[in-house]
Amino acid sequence: MTSKNKPSRTILCPTDFSTSSEQALCHAARHCGGDTEMIVLHIGTPGSGDRGTLLKKHLHHFSEHSDLLSNYGCNVRFAVEYGTPSATIIDYADRVKADMIVMGSHGESSIGRLLVGSTAEAVMRHAPCPVLVLRSPKEQVETESCQKEKEETVTSNTNA
Repeated sequence: MTSKNKPSRTILCPTDFSTSSEQALCHAARHCGGDTEMIVLHIGTPGSGDRGTLLKKHLHHFSEHSDLLSNYGCNVRFAVEYGTPSATIIDYADRVKADMIVMGSHGESSIGRLLVGSTAEAVMRHAPCPVLVLRSPKEQVETESCQKEKEETVTSNTNA
């Protein structure tokens, strides 16, 4: 027996709320159609503070992503997990039977920049599904495109 609510495809988009991960999210949304489910996953660091306060902060970021993604008609689910980013992304992708992971090449942390995308590299090597890693553009074109989409979302929401 098949469920009509089960998506035909699941795309996992890990985010650290950096420009790089936001650009990956926009890219995935452009290619998300039909009954595809997009899961936007944020990995929190265990012991980095009060989880309630952190969750409120994450919800604020997720609401911004929700506004942006509503223009694409994506079926979106947001999730927060705690742990080591690469291991948590791989485990989560396996648990939800993700068909693809779409992520930016570099994160927000200074350590991530020094290790030149170590999270993305580890996910590519060990993920249970294909991984699309989008490099952080040196040009402002992609950033401006994503920013324009955000502004259009804000404008359309205030006019509604």
